[in-house]
Amino acid sequence: MPSSPRIDKGEGFIRAHDLLEELQSDIHRAYETLENDSESQYLRRFVVRATFSFIEACIETIKLEVRSNIRTELFTPDLTDKEKETLGSLHVIGDRRTDKQLPLDANIKRTFRLAAKIWGLDSYQLTTSGEGFVDFLRSKDARNRLTHPRTYYDIQVTDDDMHCHMIAYQWVLGEFSRLFRARVEDIARSLPPKDGKRLLQGSGV
Repeated sequence: MPSSPRIDKGEGFIRAHDLLEELQSDIHRAYETLENDSESQYLRRFVVRATFSFIEACIETIKLEVRSNIRTELFTPDLTDKEKETLGSLHVIGDRRTDKQLPLDANIKRTFRLAAKIWGLDSYQLTTSGEGFVDFLRSKDARNRLTHPRTYYDIQVTDDDMHCHMIAYQWVLGEFSRLFRARVEDIARSLPPKDGKRLLQGSGV
């Protein structure tokens, strides 16, 4: 299996769409497998890891798009120090050694807010007032215990944890889809009506 892009075959450096599609497939397969042995802690932990791989890839995909827009001067915003810290390196792939690792909840809030600012999406605001965000925070705490265990109980994934992980996945996926839908609609409004309609139809919006 390739561990680096085959540029001679037309492969991209990131392949963000393929990345998200593959990670979503992992989540679906993880749940399907878990149905056959719902009490398996091993399989439950696999669901957690697959879920948070997808969540973190969503955040990085947004940053990738924002970095690209700034590099190509499609947008030339005046970024605050906090926003620069959120975005990290403007290279195609950020330098993980120098990019600041933000807590996941802060990373999500700041990344979505920054994308809405860069893209001028006045109609979009991350929804953090409902049950989805609360369950996301609970899910994140359970994931942190799992990945940095201190006791045997830290690696046990409870039924309540599983509920929160499912809601966290649905909440992030929903917000990610809503953000990009708002962006596509905004781009469509800037095009001639016929082209805008074609864009909306092609994107499934």
